[in-house]
Amino acid sequence: MSRDTEKALKNPVIVLVGIAAIIDVILIILMFKFADEENLFMVLLISALIGVVAFGIAKGLVSISKQNYGK
Repeated sequence: MSRDTEKALKNPVIVLVGIAAIIDVILIILMFKFADEENLFMVLLISALIGVVAFGIAKGLVSISKQNYGK
C-alpha cells in the first residue's frame, strides 16, 4: 500500500463511513416501510434525509482529507 492509501484508511474515515452506512440502512428500511403504507410525505422526507447524510459524509471526508494532506 502506498502512503496516501494508508493515510486515507485511518480510523476517522472508517468510523465516519461506518456510522453513515448504518444510518442510511436504517433510513432506507424506514422508507420502504412507509412506502408500503403509502405515506408519500414520509417517503419524500426520508429520501431527503438520506441526501443530507450523504452530503454530511462528503463534507466530513473532505475535512479529514484536508487535515491529513494540508490545504
